[in-house]
Amino acid sequence: MGEEEAAARAKEAGYDGWVQLFLARNEWTQNPELPMLTPWVTVEPITGNVWVMERKPYYFGVDTEGNQLPSIDRVVFTLAENLEVINLRAIAGEYDFQARHLDISKLPVFIENQEQGGYRLALDPGDYGGDMILIFNLSYDMDPVIGDLFRTPDFRRALSLGVDRDEINEIFWLGTGVPGSPVVSEANPYNPGPEYRTMWAVHDVEKANEMLDALGLTERDGEGYRLRPDGGGRLVLTLNTAAGQFVQYTRIGELIAEQWQEIGIDLNVQEQERSLLFGRFPSNEVQLFAWTNDGSDDMFGNPWSRVVPAEPISDMGPLYGLWYQSDGKEGEEPPPELREAMELFKDAYFMTDEERLEAGRQIWATHVDQVWTIGVVGMGPASMGVRVYNEDLGNVPARQYNSPTAKNPSISRPQTFFWKE
Repeated sequence: MGEEEAAARAKEAGYDGWVQLFLARNEWTQNPELPMLTPWVTVEPITGNVWVMERKPYYFGVDTEGNQLPSIDRVVFTLAENLEVINLRAIAGEYDFQARHLDISKLPVFIENQEQGGYRLALDPGDYGGDMILIFNLSYDMDPVIGDLFRTPDFRRALSLGVDRDEINEIFWLGTGVPGSPVVSEANPYNPGPEYRTMWAVHDVEKANEMLDALGLTERDGEGYRLRPDGGGRLVLTLNTAAGQFVQYTRIGELIAEQWQEIGIDLNVQEQERSLLFGRFPSNEVQLFAWTNDGSDDMFGNPWSRVVPAEPISDMGPLYGLWYQSDGKEGEEPPPELREAMELFKDAYFMTDEERLEAGRQIWATHVDQVWTIGVVGMGPASMGVRVYNEDLGNVPARQYNSPTAKNPSISRPQTFFWKE
């Protein structure tokens, strides 16, 4: 087939070119004819409101008694209009299994309706330290004043001390999370020590104000907000959040904005559609971003874990990520502490297991002390950890490992789930 014919076929199929057609045909969720080795194969593509998969008759897996897997013949996914619809359907027992986008603030309602809805509720806390963190764009330079402040450790530390995590935990986690820094749990081999949970992660308004004053941010306007050091009026920071996510980042950000009034910082919270927001990271224009640091429990298995900015699209500092990926040929060189951590991160892939664990501890210790991200609340089930499943569905674990590195719920082997007789 020549290029012209391929382009004509692509146009007939509704694609801009043959490359786009090829990529679509190579996507198993969209092409039912694509050969796959998975337990289920697509019979109705994901491009509509309903995505349907059926068991693959030649799947190689068997259970302990030699019965061919998967045990369930058909899996149907339905597109929901919004998060509220997903949660209402789950509460009503309309899902046989749902482990994404369930709101932990509705936990009492889930518990109350279990029997009537015919489902079981499971909570899967993450091993990572932040169900929600505030991520500084450390390479931000569109506003030089704010960029310089973001690259000042005591400015980041002061903002962290201005967050009342206990209040946030009670309101949005119903007390089920752990307030503190973004460091991984004490049970994780990369944790540098229990003291790092509260390092720069307690609510201390007096100390925060002293630190900000010491940086020269002493002038305030009539409403008590600090002024920019360049005489450009009020110092305003912008926190970007993505709409429709696991945690109520926007509402929590608005509460943090209220809390930061006590330290004279004006925080503007802007919610944006996820794909549009993520597309802004490489251009280095986002100041602060609210997200989770899921995957940081295995930092070397998941470089996009917000421990160091190791990617050119990193929300922690895309210019530094570009420098890292290009071996210093592009982007910008990070400040000394961050550069050393990024170089240690790269070297760790060639270390022994014990050396790598020690390197991870050193990176975490520096991260927490430098406050490259602000931990809010973590190690709770808020991010992908509220799960419901039909009480007639068997082999479903009461607890599953919650991490993108483990690709939950795949780690629980859904191909072994079965319907009880």
